[in-house]
Amino acid sequence: MTLRAADGGTEAVTSRVLVNAAGPWVAGVMQGVIGLNTPAKVRLVKGSHIVVRKFWDGPQAYLLQNDDKRVIFVNPYEDDLCLIGTTDIPYDGAAEDVAIDAAERAYLLRAVNRYMKRPLTEDDIVAEFSGIRPLYDDKAANPSAVTRDYVFDIDEQPGEAPLLSVFGGKITTYRKLAEHALERLQKFLPAMRAPWTGAAPLPGGDMEGADFDRFLAEFRRAKPFLPETLAHHYARLYGTRAADVIGAAGDLAGLGRHFGGLFYECEADYLRRAEWAREADDYLDRRTKHGLHMTTAEREAFAAWVAA
Repeated sequence: MTLRAADGGTEAVTSRVLVNAAGPWVAGVMQGVIGLNTPAKVRLVKGSHIVVRKFWDGPQAYLLQNDDKRVIFVNPYEDDLCLIGTTDIPYDGAAEDVAIDAAERAYLLRAVNRYMKRPLTEDDIVAEFSGIRPLYDDKAANPSAVTRDYVFDIDEQPGEAPLLSVFGGKITTYRKLAEHALERLQKFLPAMRAPWTGAAPLPGGDMEGADFDRFLAEFRRAKPFLPETLAHHYARLYGTRAADVIGAAGDLAGLGRHFGGLFYECEADYLRRAEWAREADDYLDRRTKHGLHMTTAEREAFAAWVAA
């Protein structure tokens, strides 16, 4: 198989198996990249969120029953913000073009305003985003009733590596999904080890006793030059890898350029090196939420730095 990078460079690779985990593009990979003549088995459902300033005291979240029998989450978000969502509507456009629309904004605001003393308006929205759920098409009429479980499809052709395509799935089941996928591929990989992820910490999560408060206290003692909010940011996002983010810095100047909010150059370098960030949005909105705490001018300056 020949891989082509965004800059046009190519690389030929070989593999004993292929896994198509392209999410909403899974059918497009099967048909347009691999060349399989198979009917589409994925159903796209759009979910949108809005972000407003947090409007209550305390750390609690709220689960609100809407009059259409769906529930809406109202969660504390990024300290002083609030995340409200989600919608659940069929989507038949290009996955990369998904965006919230006026009807979704009105739906979420109305659902919250049924319960709150001070009504929220569109002027309260500070950010918004949409995502696509690539669900297995089980022909359910109601998009909310479509199975959220995952389904595997394996295509075997003589003389070619088998292709396992993943339909559905979600972040809360990612680990079991991965283990089940490997179980389906085991006959092609006879030297495969037994499942091991159940007791394995996530990257950065290997802190003693899984005690975050103790880890944070030790991290602050080791890096006394960090302001409390910045130390908490590094510890919360990166855990035991926070030291890798900071590197040899011994003062704030050692963290490099300050882009705004809690975002310094050392973290941007780490995200590019270890988490494959490439575009400005990768850094500001996908790997982190720094973009929510930066001005338009700061975001534009950072985008220019990335492009340089």
